[in-house]
Formats: sequence, structure tokens, C-alpha cells
Amino acid sequence: MLVIAFHKQKNKKMKTTVSKLLMFVAFGLSSFITKAQTADEIIDKYLDAIGGKEKWRQVKSMILESQVEMQGIEIPFTTKSIMNIGTRTEGEFQGQKMIDIITPKAGWSQNPFGGKTSLQPLTAEELKDKLDDLDIQGPFLDYKAKGSTVEYLGKDEEDGNEYHKIKLTTKNEKETTYFFDTKTFLIYKQESTSKQQGQDVKQVMKSLNYQTTDFGVKIPFKVDMGMVMMVTKKVIMNPTIDESIFSAN
Repeated sequence: MLVIAFHKQKNKKMKTTVSKLLMFVAFGLSSFITKAQTADEIIDKYLDAIGGKEKWRQVKSMILESQVEMQGIEIPFTTKSIMNIGTRTEGEFQGQKMIDIITPKAGWSQNPFGGKTSLQPLTAEELKDKLDDLDIQGPFLDYKAKGSTVEYLGKDEEDGNEYHKIKLTTKNEKETTYFFDTKTFLIYKQESTSKQQGQDVKQVMKSLNYQTTDFGVKIPFKVDMGMVMMVTKKVIMNPTIDESIFSAN
């Protein structure tokens, strides 16, 4: 009888343990699903706020005429991009030309102020760090199909405003945390780490002065990077761009 009673008590404890374990798993799964739903809801509202998914899917090429402003100095830049084909940024300061070229398989850079007086190949690590820049439609449009994942990190406050935080990890393993305004759903800030001269450097960029382009999509015309401000002067959507510019020749 004692043996039977012991087994009954043991079975009862096992059932209780299993029941608690199942409740824990169910709670964790429910929390995960809720966070995923929350992230997707915010992303959908963000995409609506900047012109809509269908409009952005039509963006195949782009030319940005901008200038970098720092300590009273203005340096004009032009960036020409074709979706997932290549991007070339070119600027000039004090008679010295700066060039940055990225393609899916190779990249080059020229910066006389950094010791590169001619186009030099990017290392595999440097190229990998820049590959996501080839996606001119933005990282959140069809992010699952692109091989990216998102994670909702909750809310945060800054300068009296409230923001949703979402971490996006691309297929190239680059992690960026985005801050979405809880009222407008526009991205206010993004934080990431990039490789610069072999060193991991934390980057913080604030997107300001959102404007609607002639094509009907909305982009920030100012990007604050701390001591440097990137100001966009002109945007041309879907221009014809010669792909030969995306090479070192």
C-alpha cells in the first residue's frame, strides 16, 4: 500500500510539474507572438506614413543631391543608386575627390583625407558592413522576404517624446535599433555599429525634416549624425543610371 501511495504522490507531482512547464511555455510563446504582432503593426503604420508599400516597391533607382555640413563647412555629394545593383557616392572638397562604390560582390573607396588617393578595394568585412545600403527601398519593406528579422524592444522616451523600439537584424547580420515616434510612426533615430578602419564604431543617426518627394514617397531631408549633418537638396526617383559607374574602371 505504501508503494502504491508513493507512486500516486509521485505521479501527482509529475503532473503538477508538467502542468507548470506547459503554462510557462504557453506564456513565453504568447509573449513572443504578441511582440511579433506589435512589431509588424508598427512597421505597417510606418510604411503607410512614408507613402505605402506599393509606392515604395516601384522605386528601382534614385539620385540624391546632398551636402555634408560640419563646423561651418559644406561638402556637396551626389549618390546614384540602382536597387540591389550598385550605389556610387561622389563628393569634392578642396579640389580632392571622394568616392564610395558598393555592389553585391565588390566595393571601392577613395578618400584623400583618409590616405586613399585612388580607388581602393574594400575588404570583405567592409563590404559586408555596407551591403544593406544597396536596398534603397528601405529595410522594413518586405523585410521577411529579404531574410531579415525584427524584435520589439518596448518603449523609450527622449526629448519629451515617446518611441517604439524595434531591433532589425538583416541577412548580413547587421543589427540596428530603430526608434519609431508613437504619434507619427516615422523613424526618429537609429543606433547601430559599423566597421571603420577595422574598428567597431557605434553610430547614432536622427532622421529629421521628413518631406514628400515628387514621386509621392516621404524621406528625411536631414540626417543628424552628431557632429555631422547630411542635408538632402534634391531627390530624383527612378532615373536612368548607367550601371558602368559601379566599377573601379
